[in-house]
Amino acid sequence: MSTIFADNFKNTSGGDPVNINEVKTDKITGKTAAGSITIQGEGSATTNLQQGLLKAWANLDGSSTVGVNDSFNTTGITDNGTGNYTVTIANDLANGNGAMSGYSIMDGLVYGDVNDVSSAGTFRMRVVVGNSNSLMDPDEFHVQIAGDLA
Repeated sequence: MSTIFADNFKNTSGGDPVNINEVKTDKITGKTAAGSITIQGEGSATTNLQQGLLKAWANLDGSSTVGVNDSFNTTGITDNGTGNYTVTIANDLANGNGAMSGYSIMDGLVYGDVNDVSSAGTFRMRVVVGNSNSLMDPDEFHVQIAGDLA
């Protein structure tokens, strides 16, 4: 395998930098020890690419046969009783300081239970009816997890 060293790449006419859509790769890694990649966000601000990505999400069925309709980085759901669920994450978080949010299509609120996000690979949540705060089993609800992967 050969290595190419260059300070800049320009298009063939010498103008704008090469369009990223023309570059094909399976992996992009930052050059720092942590492999962190900083990108320009809105305006002139920069943001860390890894910190800005969701680490897990799931579209779940909470009624009848409880299950996962679609997901990323989750392996399953456990029904702990009416409106009470535990979702298992495939790739653990680095610590329990992540953030979980969710919603139900049936006017329900999804909130984290006692240990809402765990570094051990699970997060537990409850689903309640928005106007009465009583637990419910929704036909469909959605959760998202942000945080640092282990």
